[in-house]
Amino acid sequence: MTAITAPTVQAGSLKTTPPAASGTNQEPINLYKLGMLFVVKCSYWSCRAGNEPDELDLTPDRITARAIASFGTKDLLDPDKTRKVFQQLEKKARHVLEKHSRPFAAASAHFVPWNHVQTVIEQLQALKVEFDQAVQQFLGDYPSLRSQWQAQHPEVPDACYPPSVSLPGRFRLSWHAFKVTGAPQLTPVEDIEMELEQRRARDEQVALMEKNLQRECQQFVEQYVLGFRKEVAEFCDQVIDQKGQVHGKTLNAIRDRIDRFHAMNVFGDTDAASKLAKLKQQIAGLSGQDLAQQPDVAEKLNRACQALKSHILNPEAIHQLTGRLKRRVVLD
Repeated sequence: MTAITAPTVQAGSLKTTPPAASGTNQEPINLYKLGMLFVVKCSYWSCRAGNEPDELDLTPDRITARAIASFGTKDLLDPDKTRKVFQQLEKKARHVLEKHSRPFAAASAHFVPWNHVQTVIEQLQALKVEFDQAVQQFLGDYPSLRSQWQAQHPEVPDACYPPSVSLPGRFRLSWHAFKVTGAPQLTPVEDIEMELEQRRARDEQVALMEKNLQRECQQFVEQYVLGFRKEVAEFCDQVIDQKGQVHGKTLNAIRDRIDRFHAMNVFGDTDAASKLAKLKQQIAGLSGQDLAQQPDVAEKLNRACQALKSHILNPEAIHQLTGRLKRRVVLD
C-alpha cells in the first residue's frame, strides 16, 4: 500500500516537455502530471572522533560525576581540507534542489515542476562528479593528511583513525525521484470469508491512507501558492523600505523573481501572474540611476509595490484561490 513510488528517471531519456499548467480551468490537479518529488541524500565521514576520559586527564571522581554526559569530540584531520569540502558540496546540491522546487511534507521531499526536472538532474549529476572526484582526492591524500595533522596534534592517538579500506563506503551523494500517486488496486479474493474480511480491513486502511495523502497534497498546493506569493511580498518590502529608490541590482533581482514565479506557476495563479507581468513591464528599461534622479518615477514604483503586496496577500483572495485549487486535487 505504498503511496509514493519511485519511477526510473534518466537524464538522457527524460521527457522534457511538461504538461500544461492547470490555468483557470476546472480540470483536476494531478501532482504527478505537473512535477516530481526529489530527495537528495549525502553522507561523508566527519573526520572526528569522540574524546575518551583519559585523554582529558579526568579523575575517577569527575568521570563518575559526568557518566551521562558527553566528553566532546576532536578533529582527526584538517577540517578545511576534508569535512568542509564535502559540506560545501552537499550545500550546493541542496541549493540546486531548493532553487527549482518547493518542500513537500511527505517523505521530506521537494516538489520540482516538470520544466525544471531536467535542469535539476543535470546540475545534480555535475555535482556528483565533483563530489566523487573530491572523494578520490581525499582517499589518495588520507595518509599524508593524517601524518600532517598528527604532527601538529601529537595527542591524537593512532587508534582513533579508521583504516583506509573502510573509508570509501562512508562517502555518497545521491538523489531519488518519486511520483505522488494513490494506493494500488487490490486483487479481488473470492469465496473465502476470512480473506474477504481481511480485504475489507485492507480497504479501510487504503481509504484512510488515500484520505491522508489527499490532505497532504491539498496542503502542499496551498503552501506552494502562498509561498511564491510571499516571495513577491518580500521584494515589494525591499522597494517600499527604500521608497522606490532601489539600486540596479535590486531591480535585476526583482525581474529574476518575477521570471521565477512564472516558471514555477504550475497551479495557474493567473491573478498574481498578471499583476507581476504588469510590474515587469513597468520597470522595463529602468535603472537604479533613473529612480535616484526621478523621484516621481520612484514614487510610482513604491505605490505599485504597495498595491501589489496588499493584493497578493489579501487573506480573502488567497482563501478563495487555494480553496478552488484544493478541491481539484486528485491522486490518479
